[in-house]
Amino acid sequence: MASQQPEHGTTAEPLAGAWPTNRRVRLGELLVRAGVIDEEHLAVALSEKAPRERLGTTVVRLGLASEEDVADAVATQLRLPRIDLLEERPDPEAVERVPARLAARHGVLPMRIDGDVLVLATAEPSNIAALDDVRMAAKVRTVRSVVATPSVLDQARRRVYSQDATQDLIDEFDDSSSADFDDELEVTETSQPVVRLVDSLLADAVNARASDIHLEPERDGLRVRLRIDGMLRERARVPRSMAAQVISRIKIQSRLDIAERRLPQDGRAMVRVEGMEVDLRVSTMPTLYGETVVIRLLPKGADRVEVNDLGLPSDVLERLLFAMDRPQGMVLVTGPTGSGKTTTLYAALEAVTRPTRNVLTLEDPVEYQLPGVNQTQVNPKIGLTFARGLRHVLRQDPDVVLVGEIRDAETAHLAVEASITGHLVLATLHTNDAASAIARLVDLGVDRFLVASSLLLVLAQRLARRNCERCSVAQVPDPQVLRRLGLEAGALPADARPSAGPGCRACEGSGVSGRLSLGEALSVSPEVRELILDGASESAIARRSRLEGMVTMREDAILRASAGIITFEEALRTTPEPSGDVARCPNCATAVADDHLVCPQCAHPLGTAHCSGCGRAVESAWTTCPWCRRTLTSASSAEQDAPDTAAGPETSVAAAAPQPID
Repeated sequence: MASQQPEHGTTAEPLAGAWPTNRRVRLGELLVRAGVIDEEHLAVALSEKAPRERLGTTVVRLGLASEEDVADAVATQLRLPRIDLLEERPDPEAVERVPARLAARHGVLPMRIDGDVLVLATAEPSNIAALDDVRMAAKVRTVRSVVATPSVLDQARRRVYSQDATQDLIDEFDDSSSADFDDELEVTETSQPVVRLVDSLLADAVNARASDIHLEPERDGLRVRLRIDGMLRERARVPRSMAAQVISRIKIQSRLDIAERRLPQDGRAMVRVEGMEVDLRVSTMPTLYGETVVIRLLPKGADRVEVNDLGLPSDVLERLLFAMDRPQGMVLVTGPTGSGKTTTLYAALEAVTRPTRNVLTLEDPVEYQLPGVNQTQVNPKIGLTFARGLRHVLRQDPDVVLVGEIRDAETAHLAVEASITGHLVLATLHTNDAASAIARLVDLGVDRFLVASSLLLVLAQRLARRNCERCSVAQVPDPQVLRRLGLEAGALPADARPSAGPGCRACEGSGVSGRLSLGEALSVSPEVRELILDGASESAIARRSRLEGMVTMREDAILRASAGIITFEEALRTTPEPSGDVARCPNCATAVADDHLVCPQCAHPLGTAHCSGCGRAVESAWTTCPWCRRTLTSASSAEQDAPDTAAGPETSVAAAAPQPID
């Protein structure tokens, strides 16, 4: 028994007289003694605890305490050090001594070996049996525990073991083979090195939160890159002798023709990575040195994003939820591929789903499983397209229909018609900004009066990388970047806190960690509806929406950068140039319309400048009236078409003109 081995240094000595020495210390007792929870909360946690769920996980899940509170209490009560796994990395020698499966089973991570002592990060240092198993597997005399939070510990363990496994498999492969990319290589289930390497690459990508894997053949091998937080990072290099086998293995998994290397191919597969089902969308393309492969990863077991976690501005989120609570109409979310459109719709849909609503979706593929929602995956190979599926979905008596993407004219017509016949239709569209979605629908052949009567809201969004909270420091913005954003260094608010991260272990040297949504919400008001019916341009519609309070993505990004959440470089990189320049009052900078005579905020005159001699309209750049030859001076030669109470009858042409801003 482990408790009968005094030389077993599983933990530091507990508090004198605090615990009996002949039994395992219970986590619940530790938390109660530390004051993190009381006896009543402990009873609730024990009754709600799921089978095989750790008590600490239950306490956190029920909101009785945070992970940090639990870890601090355990460390304090057992007099153990706390460890921050985002700052400290394990020694490879220690990792090699403990098998990955054993570390996963007990939720531990070996950190280092000091002589005959193994330092082990764990969330449950009182689990003597688990520590004893690790001690025997590592063949050390003593195990010393350091306390870590479960979620960070799990992420670190997955990352360390998956990266090491991938590199070990590459190193073990004999690179002496002269196999060429054009050789016909048979890859079967018995090709264990290749099978294990591909599985390891997939596991590494999932653990790193990658959205895509890029396998790119080069002259001397295969480069493996992962897209993490929207940016590609090189992860590994596979020897040339193994490259063709790796690509063939992936093509077999996704049911592609391994003999066809001259044409692009698309396929899909479902694999299981560490107990999690992951959908793969695979695309191949012939290049100079072989086939390049891009794999989109869609983990089925991934946590759904809550609507408040999207990072959208509060006014945008309010407009979105209001529109999605309407009984009929159309809500569009637009943006390029990978901008989080579907995730936003899922989160908002889950927030407004009720038992009284029948919600159906058409998706390609079904990325998340939503409770209470009937989800259908389109399959063009058997004729189940978005258009055909939408025709049949409307016969299922839906209240809400989510169309994964409007790709063609038929789908656009059906979606619009459904939205004006008593259904709420949610869809995504590829456009640059919110106003251009209207032009896109018209371009697909939808009549303007149908667009005007059906459309409720257009949300355009982008994903921007957050500054790493651990290494972010104050930064002086680049003046050139500010100018390209339409700003000057002195124009930043007094409370602006521009920041950037130089990079640390937590963000793997990138300076960023995670992403947030930048958005602009165009609500179709009666005035905007009239503009649509009149065939107004995108800029005119955008200008009207901005007058009604719409904040553009660029403006939203500048606000986030000023607050230090993202960098100004990220704001410039992710957001498009805003359309629909809005005139501003030259006195107080309030947004004003072309037909305003005075500023609604400060009553400054805004009317068209007229010649004081003949009364005809003149331009601010003119120095002489072309009709009466009167000299237009800056002070007295032109007058405003404005009420006399607002200003004197004569004023400067240049001063009177509203100033447009980007």
